[in-house]
Amino acid sequence: MELYFSDNLKKIDEESYSAFGYSEDILMENAGGGCYREFLKLYDKSFIKKASISVICGKGNNGGDGFVFSRYLFNSGFNVNIAVLAEKASYKGIAGKNLDILVKLGAAIIEVPSEDKISDLENMLEKSNVVVDAIFGVGLNRGLTGFFKKVIEVINEKSNCGGNQECLKKIESGYDIICIDVPSGLNADTGEIMNTAITKNIKQIFTFGGLKTGFYINDGEKMLLNEKTVLIDINQPRQLLKKYASGIEIITEKEISRCFKERKKTATKFDYGHLLVVAGSSGKTGAAYMSSLAGFKGGAGLVTAAVPEKLNDIMEAKTDEVMTYPVYDDGRGFFIEKGAEIIKKYLLKGKNAAVIGPGIGLEEETKVFLHKLLSEINIPAVLDADALNILSEDTDFLKQAANKTDLILTPHFKEMERLSGIDRHIIEKDPINIGKKFVKEFGVYLVLKSSSMFIFDKNGEHVSVQCGHSSLLASGGSGDVLSGLIGGFISKGLSLYMSMKCTAFILVYSAKNLEKKYGYFGAGAVKIAENVPVSINFMLSEAK
Repeated sequence: MELYFSDNLKKIDEESYSAFGYSEDILMENAGGGCYREFLKLYDKSFIKKASISVICGKGNNGGDGFVFSRYLFNSGFNVNIAVLAEKASYKGIAGKNLDILVKLGAAIIEVPSEDKISDLENMLEKSNVVVDAIFGVGLNRGLTGFFKKVIEVINEKSNCGGNQECLKKIESGYDIICIDVPSGLNADTGEIMNTAITKNIKQIFTFGGLKTGFYINDGEKMLLNEKTVLIDINQPRQLLKKYASGIEIITEKEISRCFKERKKTATKFDYGHLLVVAGSSGKTGAAYMSSLAGFKGGAGLVTAAVPEKLNDIMEAKTDEVMTYPVYDDGRGFFIEKGAEIIKKYLLKGKNAAVIGPGIGLEEETKVFLHKLLSEINIPAVLDADALNILSEDTDFLKQAANKTDLILTPHFKEMERLSGIDRHIIEKDPINIGKKFVKEFGVYLVLKSSSMFIFDKNGEHVSVQCGHSSLLASGGSGDVLSGLIGGFISKGLSLYMSMKCTAFILVYSAKNLEKKYGYFGAGAVKIAENVPVSINFMLSEAK
């Protein structure tokens, strides 16, 4: 499913009018009618018949959508009250036309044009069970102040009493908020709250045209807006929806389920590739174990974990299906320069992919080892953890290595800060554009990790977002499992970009599956990796 920026959506609207003969009337009618149909799905009819529904409408087209929605509610006999945030006579164009219809129908409408009338709005809210926010749409790009800031603060305040007994006497259980297109005050492109925004008790967002990028980053992500959004088809030309797509997509279960097929009963381990994992140092054998385990659980036919020789006995005790290879380390417990020659000579041949970096440490000799290994490697390599921190010290070398073979980098925001030189807080605010610029500059694939994950192909033309979440992933080792899964999927034949997408989705899917048994903490990375095959099978059975 594609994401859209406000400029994309504006161009779709404009070309719908100029090239296809659409009108604002058609799109607004489709939007308001679509809201009504989704509203009926959201609540039991018995509740809606008894409910007091308040619709708060701004002066623009978002308010016009609210008027159409209100008309459907009114004509169905529901108890709907409308508040207009300006004098009725000031509404013009298509929004004004739909307001006039409500006036002629005899709908209950109050004017709240200024702060001295906000008490009238408060009185309406105190009697409401459902409040519909139709104040601002995708066009908002400035911070809210004054009257509109106060209106939104009142809506938030009345929706959640916060235990205040006087408030609770007025509103026994608060009210649900339905947002039309975008929660008012949220920037639809950046996901930032513009001084204030509708944030409390959002039951559902009825959005039009396309999913808004801002729902998946910054404050939009923190509010989990993706879980509350219903996309309403307002029948815009599909040619335009395709033409003005942003190139950013949401990863879906339907897409991922197509990547996994039943194995042939006559298959052998050699049919599903051989993954090499180069990982570990003293105190960090767990990283090597988790990454190699994930590669095996992801379906690689063979997995070899190359670890410093001093740690090999520990790894052999940990693993069964995963093979280990002791790489000469002069008894130091970390990789040294000579180890790169050994890996090149004995381990690279016959491998389909490599995972390099989990737990290798930051010793000076390990840095030399990594540079020498990447100078020789000729298979796709997933670079994670300490490998990223080492490469951040010499990004020119990173570019050189990326010219020789395909590299997948898997940084979290702090590691991305080191790699890019951009403050992590800036990256958090604009992960998509910063990620696209980075992959174009360095010629790498990228998985940018946070509570959501952003996946970039090598040229930055395609971006995917994994917007699912699980608190079980908020524990050490999740990144090691992610890197191993990517390597496992590549080894068994998926493309690099699809391997990244599948990993991001399956990692969260497996964790959410475990929540049913363990709750929200305590089942860490090893359990998540072990649960991957079960989760994939469950997903495939659901798809059937």
